[in-house]
Amino acid sequence: MSLLFLTACAQIEGTRRHETVVDGITGATEKSSLWSPCRPNQALMWEQKSKQDSNAAFQAARCYAVLARSGKTKSERLTNAVKGRKMAQAAVARDPKNPAAHYLTAYLAGLEAENNSLKGLALVPVIEGSALEASRLNPALDFGGPDRMLGELYLRAPEPPVSIGDLGKAILHYQRAVSLAPDFVENRLGLAEAYLEDEEPGAACEQLQQILTRMPPCSGWEYKLKRTTDLMKQICGMETQKN
Repeated sequence: MSLLFLTACAQIEGTRRHETVVDGITGATEKSSLWSPCRPNQALMWEQKSKQDSNAAFQAARCYAVLARSGKTKSERLTNAVKGRKMAQAAVARDPKNPAAHYLTAYLAGLEAENNSLKGLALVPVIEGSALEASRLNPALDFGGPDRMLGELYLRAPEPPVSIGDLGKAILHYQRAVSLAPDFVENRLGLAEAYLEDEEPGAACEQLQQILTRMPPCSGWEYKLKRTTDLMKQICGMETQKN
């Protein structure tokens, strides 16, 4: 019950937060929501304008990212991810100080790798380099998104010499994401998973407790939230004692 509750409320909260307007994107001519809905014809329109309009490449990349993450088939997701990464890299070339363009480059490269396993390892340097630059320029973007992405990358990637997987780095980047946006559920969920991978169940439980404590209760779930929190504290207390 506790995990089902946590997942349901995390999805609701995550959706609400991703609809928040992102301000101050270098190179953007107006306020825009990074993940606001976008249609294929809009993406194509921005792509066609990208050679003349300095902001069009960024808007095309943003639009393709939305389409790639919501595509119903692997082929559809891959096609949009490839087109989007091309536009994101064009936006970076036009404005190297645009943190959101670097972030979208990393994000779209990740989607491309996810939907084309043959290119997964080859795209790791693109994801890492772009996410690191986005973190350097604006670590708070998308609620600690660049460091959340790096945490995920270092947690999932194979360890050297095959790739760059590094549990210590994963934990550090997730910790940074949590420090930047402590109420954003995905940051703490990622950190909890990294702690579990590092065989630190007590630290993982602490993150889960924080999520439940900080999460606005879903309508009509106030009693269940309290009960879930109490049970989590008991379970995590037992886990801590074992270690």
